Amino acid sequence: MQNEHKHLVNGTITDINRLPSAFNNRGFLYADGFFDSMRLINSTIPLFDLHFGRITDSLSAYQISISPSLEKETLLNSLIELASKTGFTKGARIRLTIYRGGGGKFSPKNNVAEWVASIERAETEGFELNSKGAVIGLFQDLTKTPDKFSNFKNINSTISIQASLFASKNKLGDALILNNDLKIIEATSSNIFLVSKGTLYTPKLSSGAVGGVMRAYILNLAIELGIKIFECTLTPQELLKADEVFLTNAISGVRWVASYRTKRYFNKMSSMLLRELNSRIYS
Repeated sequence: MQNEHKHLVNGTITDINRLPSAFNNRGFLYADGFFDSMRLINSTIPLFDLHFGRITDSLSAYQISISPSLEKETLLNSLIELASKTGFTKGARIRLTIYRGGGGKFSPKNNVAEWVASIERAETEGFELNSKGAVIGLFQDLTKTPDKFSNFKNINSTISIQASLFASKNKLGDALILNNDLKIIEATSSNIFLVSKGTLYTPKLSSGAVGGVMRAYILNLAIELGIKIFECTLTPQELLKADEVFLTNAISGVRWVASYRTKRYFNKMSSMLLRELNSRIYS
């Protein structure tokens, strides 16, 4: 269907056959950029303020200058228009890829941001808890080294790709990624939370975890609800002591984990947090 193959390129809706040539694109040639994934629900992007905050933080870290089409209200209106043009206004997932424009080799000729947004229909029209809990495992072939870019979603996603292949090969719902100190920092495309005796634990950002938008929202929500939170380092052994484990990202919201090795988990906290999340989005 033609209307399912349109993209936003620097704020202009563009047919797929008119997309920029990848061979002249610094994002393709040097992975010189980052991306952000957003959930659209009922013609709105509920967590857009958090997304835009991460976008501006990422631009600063990568030393890429914001372009007029990436200004907050302009970007939001463009993304909503894209959803309207494709008919995905009820529920969709949007990927926004931002890269340094212009030519050059390792030394760029300019630092102005260029971007492409793609959209696809979401499986559900809102955030829903997975009916079957995920089975997770530990990916140990590669580790992530914390640095100034660790908290952002770099175009170079080698570790997440290899972890996803590991999960698929071993029939897992997801795989957990370690940093070079062998501490758990995240899943392939999600942040991780543990629940023990009613307290929430999640890896601290300095350990190398991506600063997820949904992670930030859940932390703020937990504070509002009076739930104790610790941002800390997590070892694989602590997975075996936890009462619950759940994963968060901006697309699925909250996803509960059923098991890790021989350990089985409940979903009381994850269910409650997702209900609270939805109650605020739909209020």
